[in-house]
Amino acid sequence: MVSYWNSPIFSRLEEIVLKHGIYLISDEVYEHIIFDGHQHQSVLRYPELYKRSFVVFSFGKSLHVTGWKTGYVIAPPELTTELRKIHQFNVFSVNRPIQHGVAYYITHHADFAALSSFYQDKRDLFLKLMSGLPLKFLPCYGSYFILADYSAVSDLDDRAFAKQLTIEGGVATIPLSPFYKNGSDEKIIRFCFAKKEDTLIEAADRLRKYFK
Repeated sequence: MVSYWNSPIFSRLEEIVLKHGIYLISDEVYEHIIFDGHQHQSVLRYPELYKRSFVVFSFGKSLHVTGWKTGYVIAPPELTTELRKIHQFNVFSVNRPIQHGVAYYITHHADFAALSSFYQDKRDLFLKLMSGLPLKFLPCYGSYFILADYSAVSDLDDRAFAKQLTIEGGVATIPLSPFYKNGSDEKIIRFCFAKKEDTLIEAADRLRKYFK
């Protein structure tokens, strides 16, 4: 099991948050989807960070119902008071049937421990199927997305390359530059491997034809 709790990374984060008086939004929606013996790292284990943090979790990710857009936030009482003021005028609340459905499933059927191996198997299959392609896949230790460097095969910017790959190759990917404030283009695209095995096999076949 790999752990980073004593890593200077978290001490440094705590130092920055306290020094500048900022608040931290910690996206921890993939807490149960961690690979290769790594452990989920949470700011909740750091009392001083917790005091200034909104920690976000998702039932959509951990229960395979992303379209339901259902999750929760953990924060100190004084922060949740302010959060509810914003939340109320955005969505008000999650509809009652979904809340009951999630609660029932968690109580009677949920096996969060199995999620890591479930998605790790998909990641491993995806990488095996993609071996030999002129793409450099970056390390993936969690979530169900994996990044690929395509700089060896194209000089197009990531948006143009993703569009071309969709239209001409029949495989949809996500460019990374829209996620950057400065629009930085590092020639990297994102694949999702949370798909049926047949879909992953078909995607690999299409990419092999595209890069032929």
